[in-house]
Amino acid sequence: MILVDTSVIVAWLDPAHEEHKACLESLEHWAGVGELAVSSATYAELAAGGRTRQAVDEDLRHFRRIDLDFEAGWRAGVAFSRAHTAKDGHRPVLPDFLIHGQAAALGCRHLTNDRRRLAAFPEVQFVFPADR
Repeated sequence: MILVDTSVIVAWLDPAHEEHKACLESLEHWAGVGELAVSSATYAELAAGGRTRQAVDEDLRHFRRIDLDFEAGWRAGVAFSRAHTAKDGHRPVLPDFLIHGQAAALGCRHLTNDRRRLAAFPEVQFVFPADR
């Protein structure tokens, strides 16, 4: 199973996004390798972005849905508590940590566009659209 990050889903859904083509091709590649999954945290982020529930359900119909559990929440919270604002001014964002923590708890690969703060999850095999 490959847990797909919100950053990849957003780029895939938006044909005008600069990473759209790379994410589309990456999703096609990884779908041939294993089952693609999305986190309930991604579902929440898409809802926060103003999409309707019907639209999100339709967009994610081919993905396995994984609920965030206590183990994933714990791993995310511990890593988040150690995170600091990066030198470039980017502050840590809890939903990113929740999804990374979920990949850690599940022991699965995690497809993401975001290369920030990955060292907090050494047990996760991160893959990126350019890696296919």
